[in-house]
Amino acid sequence: MNWKQFLRIEKRSAPSTYGGLSENSWTLSTAQSFFSSIMNNTGQSVTDQTAIMVSAFYSCIRNISEDTAKVPFYVLQIDSKGNKSKTKHRSSALLNKMPSNISTPFTFRQTLIKNALLYGNGYAYIKRDKNATPTDLYIINPRFVTVSIIDQRLYYLVNDVVAGINGNFTEDEIFHIRGLGDGYVGKSVLVYGAESIGAALAVQTYAGSFFGNGATLGGVLEVPGVIKDENVGKSIKESFVGSYNTQNGANNGIGLLHSGVKFSKISAQPNEAQMVESREFSNSEIARWFRMPLSKLQSGSTGSSNLEQLNIEYVTDCLVPWFVKMEQEIERKLFRFDEMDLLDAKFDVSMLMRGDMNSTSNYLKTLSYAGIINRNDARRYLDLNTISEDFGNTYYTPVNMIPADMEDEFWMSKDNSQASQKQAGQGGLN
Repeated sequence: MNWKQFLRIEKRSAPSTYGGLSENSWTLSTAQSFFSSIMNNTGQSVTDQTAIMVSAFYSCIRNISEDTAKVPFYVLQIDSKGNKSKTKHRSSALLNKMPSNISTPFTFRQTLIKNALLYGNGYAYIKRDKNATPTDLYIINPRFVTVSIIDQRLYYLVNDVVAGINGNFTEDEIFHIRGLGDGYVGKSVLVYGAESIGAALAVQTYAGSFFGNGATLGGVLEVPGVIKDENVGKSIKESFVGSYNTQNGANNGIGLLHSGVKFSKISAQPNEAQMVESREFSNSEIARWFRMPLSKLQSGSTGSSNLEQLNIEYVTDCLVPWFVKMEQEIERKLFRFDEMDLLDAKFDVSMLMRGDMNSTSNYLKTLSYAGIINRNDARRYLDLNTISEDFGNTYYTPVNMIPADMEDEFWMSKDNSQASQKQAGQGGLN
């Protein structure tokens, strides 16, 4: 059988050029357009290089990419009853063991999601053997990818010299994770959040100038009379600064004033003191673009009582959409067409949803008492080795529960039993 028949879509050769092939063909915005300076009202140059220097923006990129990279990936086989069980598959080996000889699974997934977050698109080249089985995944720099649509199919023009990947590729050869965009390619969050990120850059620039370059005076020296010679004033200042420092340059906190000179300290103005509030506001603005809870960006933003709930919301609202995107792309690009109805790609987010030990214990206890899981299921959840099947695979249920459809029969038998006992008691009295 031809290997092309195993793919979801019959593989076609990419056109050598993209111009004038069809009335239904056009080239989408190239990645390079996302990296030029984006216009905004703050006067700051917002690019991928400047935005990543904002700590809140960097933290959002880092948190999401790292947390999605550390989650285990499984391929589940579906039986005729709809039950799912883990099975071996080439995609699980690529995502969990070795995507290629140049990257670890963590690095591959982290970089892929980082590119999708920062640039709007994460690309990887899928190398296949003669049977169309994927053998390697190689990260492609989004800067060097141009996407075109020709007759309702995507084609990728790649010129990544560093990765050594060049040429025209079909959608079956490119693993593509998109950010929010037009459905064909994603757009960088920098495009949407230029104003918020520019404001954060402006505050950060001002803070650096304020604290590092003397944007405000620390104090003034008041000298009686008028100093007509500039050298005299300079000498008085240098004398004070010299007395303020020890011989090795360390600050001893004590200065010497003479000849009636007085030192007056200038405190920060109220508007300067609000700079800290402005930076915190910038953090919350950037966090909104990523659906990132502030508890992940700055300490003290929330109490410990609801921290577990916030972490669950972070997983379900911020991370799960990225997991779903990867799962669906894995099934489209790394599964054969005849495997679509038999296999499911799944990232196990349970490790991110665990609370403290007390909450975890109550959770497992409740499931065990309800007969939903057995001891070995609970031990696997805790990453512990299983015990003997006779003891560990036994399910337990409470003895004071009956099936709902037997409720009427149970109470009727209960009433009959009580009536019999009452009659027996009366007969004994006679």
